[in-house]
Amino acid sequence: MKILQPMNVFLACLFLLLPFAVHAEDLQPAASPLISVDDSPTGATDIWSGAVGHGFRAGTQTFSLGLGMGYGIKILGSRDRHDLLPMTVSYGRMVGDVLGAGHWYGGNFEVRGEVFLAPQVNCDGYWTIGLTPHLRYNFATGTRWIPYVDIGVGIAFTEIRAPDLGGSFQFNEQVAAGVNYFLTDDLAVNCEIHFLHISSAGMSKPNQGVNTVGPSIGMSWFF
Repeated sequence: MKILQPMNVFLACLFLLLPFAVHAEDLQPAASPLISVDDSPTGATDIWSGAVGHGFRAGTQTFSLGLGMGYGIKILGSRDRHDLLPMTVSYGRMVGDVLGAGHWYGGNFEVRGEVFLAPQVNCDGYWTIGLTPHLRYNFATGTRWIPYVDIGVGIAFTEIRAPDLGGSFQFNEQVAAGVNYFLTDDLAVNCEIHFLHISSAGMSKPNQGVNTVGPSIGMSWFF
């Protein structure tokens, strides 16, 4: 008998993100019926602080879908390789205006919430489901190529067991670096290299951990 009903848990985690997915226009103050002035720079859109690639406006939101391949690696104590196929859904929001404008490090911080569903593909078909808050930094390059770095720490539920894990409830830690390429002013495709670690912080035994690294691709809508 399966320990988890993975799709049901995945959908439950996904519903946890829905209250936060408020469209940006619902949070904007009503425009004055007497005065309508457009002082945006030439080429600016609702999501950009200037022309495309020059940094996002505060409050810009994102919705993303992704698919990756996590190759299992035996590090940090893990004894087996666990090859995972993570599928992700995420929602994000820029938490401030552009920092360091005009410098190589200029960009925006973004807070994200992600749900992932990751079957193990090298043996037994075990499932892992996670819910993870992330902090991302998007670099303002002045081009349609927007690199980013990303970290996240959250929870996971898994069917993977000994010799590396000892219980259903686990924590997950993630680190990623990637790039968005904007096909239009508000639609981007992305690719990244992603590291995932799953362990229980000693809450269950064994606690050798699961570790994967690999590429992922995705699509993001900005609004």
